[in-house]
Amino acid sequence: MSINLEDELAAGMREHTADLAPSADLLDRAARRNRRRTAGMATGTGVFGLAAVVAVAMTALGGTPAAPPADPGTRPAPELLTVAMVSERAVAALAADDVQHVISAVTYRGATEHGEWWFDQETRDSRITYLAAPGGAVDRDLWQVVRGDTLTMTDVFHHDRSFLRLERPLEGKRPTGPSGGTPDELRAALERGDGYTLVGPEELDGQAVLHLRLVFEDGSDDLWVDASSYRAVRRETVKHTPDGDARNRLDFTWLSRTPESLAPLTVTVPSGYTQRVLPPVDGPM
Repeated sequence: MSINLEDELAAGMREHTADLAPSADLLDRAARRNRRRTAGMATGTGVFGLAAVVAVAMTALGGTPAAPPADPGTRPAPELLTVAMVSERAVAALAADDVQHVISAVTYRGATEHGEWWFDQETRDSRITYLAAPGGAVDRDLWQVVRGDTLTMTDVFHHDRSFLRLERPLEGKRPTGPSGGTPDELRAALERGDGYTLVGPEELDGQAVLHLRLVFEDGSDDLWVDASSYRAVRRETVKHTPDGDARNRLDFTWLSRTPESLAPLTVTVPSGYTQRVLPPVDGPM
């Protein structure tokens, strides 16, 4: 490996791992250490030299370097991910038409609201369940069912055993799933020009993930994607307000469209519940 190539690699790694916040001379030191280490090698071991530079740099960043391969020609150099690469792959992973399942927790002024969502990307049907606590009693269920250009909403209130049913024309609009966590919103966030930076690889509840972050004037937006499939795993947004931080956490699961995964989207009003009647609306609609 030539000195020029090593210098170019070091410069490229410095650019693409800037968001991991290594010291300013980290990659230069890594390249120098690698040159000393590979001084006696033949020029035919270029792949091994590249892997060694990356391994030295990852060691300095706190990563775990792999053992040198016995045969330099049998192992490719590690892939150096950039935020653009992660974002592009995460956007591609959102193209599937599966059922989105979301566990949500919204905290504001010391109180937290818990919810569970199901969203069918193909039909746009959704169900929102409001929970007293994670895994606790259900306070309310709201189904939104799309048929043609009509949206039918069935709102079930368990505290007084009642329900409300409304229909309205969509007029070409598309109903959405959980606010801040719909595939469309995730895609838009990943594709914006002034978007995320790459914090780095992490472990989230035992799952290997890649952590992306955007910090803005009055808050932050963090997104974790699976390190292998690039499917969104969690999104957490924080907005600073005079009354304290408003925090919205969404944990995602992506389900194939099977009878089991679609079952929660079937409107179910328990027996004995009374339908509410809305008062008439005065004046033009």
